[in-house]
Amino acid sequence: MQNIHPYFVHFPIAILAVGLLWDLLGILLKKESLKNAGWWAQLFGTVAIVITAITGLIAANTVVHKDAAHEIMETHETIGLIVTGVFIVLFLWRSFLKTALPSQKLQQIIYLVIGGLAVLMMLYGAHLGGKLVYEFGVGGSAVQQSTHPPQHNDASEEHEHGADRDSTGESEHQH
Repeated sequence: MQNIHPYFVHFPIAILAVGLLWDLLGILLKKESLKNAGWWAQLFGTVAIVITAITGLIAANTVVHKDAAHEIMETHETIGLIVTGVFIVLFLWRSFLKTALPSQKLQQIIYLVIGGLAVLMMLYGAHLGGKLVYEFGVGGSAVQQSTHPPQHNDASEEHEHGADRDSTGESEHQH
């Protein structure tokens, strides 16, 4: 089965982070429209993070990886599951309040702090996911690298940057 996890990872990151920002601005500016936008972002973001977690669990059992990447993958998975659980709890809390944010200031602060910490954890988990892909090649296919420099017969051909630099590091040609 093809690894589809990368197709979903960006949605919960963007939607949940922006939704939390809308909630914060809605509270600070006393704008119900921003709080409503925060609710809809939380709804779609929670659905997206559940789908992302499921596809991540499937990917963890199907992608080939080296021992060096295994510990990072386990940490990435643990963070992803914790963050998914936190956003589900925040979603249920808000659903219990009929989509409204908590009305008491202390509860609003607790809600926003928990959401903010979850967003930060999600971003760290995304960093680890990127590290798995870009440093360890997990989930990707290797691209054959040529050992011969490309020929510069045509301006539209591929070329290496940095090959035509003088001793100061400045490029000898303009792009």
